[in-house]
Amino acid sequence: MPTKYFKLHNARVLLLGGTSGIGFATAEAAVEAGAIVIISSSTSERLESAIERLKTSYPDASAANKIHGHLCDLSQADLLEVNIKTTLEFASNNNTTKIDHITYTAANVPRMPTVSDYQVSETNAALLFRYDAPIILGKLAPAYLSPGPRSSITFTGASTATKPTPGRGILTALGGASEGIAKGLAVDLAPIRVNIVSPGTVDTELLRALAGPDPKAWEGFKEILKKVTLLDQVGEPEDVAEAYIYLMKDRNITGSVIHTDGGRLLK
Repeated sequence: MPTKYFKLHNARVLLLGGTSGIGFATAEAAVEAGAIVIISSSTSERLESAIERLKTSYPDASAANKIHGHLCDLSQADLLEVNIKTTLEFASNNNTTKIDHITYTAANVPRMPTVSDYQVSETNAALLFRYDAPIILGKLAPAYLSPGPRSSITFTGASTATKPTPGRGILTALGGASEGIAKGLAVDLAPIRVNIVSPGTVDTELLRALAGPDPKAWEGFKEILKKVTLLDQVGEPEDVAEAYIYLMKDRNITGSVIHTDGGRLLK
């Protein structure tokens, strides 16, 4: 049977932020594609829960020892480089087995002020996840990745980088920085491929957290979000995950931004 499109079979895929939302869906998709998956989280509870969910859903992959997890805290600036390096060492068996693909979906819920209320240093926590960590990953990862365009790093941006939302200009700036980092690393790390997925609103735990604990508040929030898309829907993680899988498999794409936003940019 031809296998030239079965490119992720036994590929090593490291997912930084793979325990929930888009990251977890990408982990599921990678497992289904036959990859060896290593997911990370900053908390052992979330990591253990995600690993158990994956092993329960994919018992064959679990039996084949294709599902792994590792703690990696990206929230501490003084330990950031050490933690990323330790995770790369784990994912590569102490650099004896090269990693093929890395996806970065780690995120927090930054409640950024408006531009008129902005104070210096208010973006520090967000910058660790969206600026410093991606750059440090770009610094360290090439030593652990398979050589050439068969390997890739895929970052995560936001549609607001292209179409800003009123009152959220600081988030627009952060999103623009993410795209700039991905494109800059694509040049500096070539022929390793570096791309970025730019989602619109996606039904994830992080998005629901913005609406608060009341389910009715989420439903109302969801209706508002649907109205700014051409498809009249909030995206599902399993659909957006396909963009990450595509970027792993297409060995002729680098420095690109893939938009998956329900047509928000055209509304």
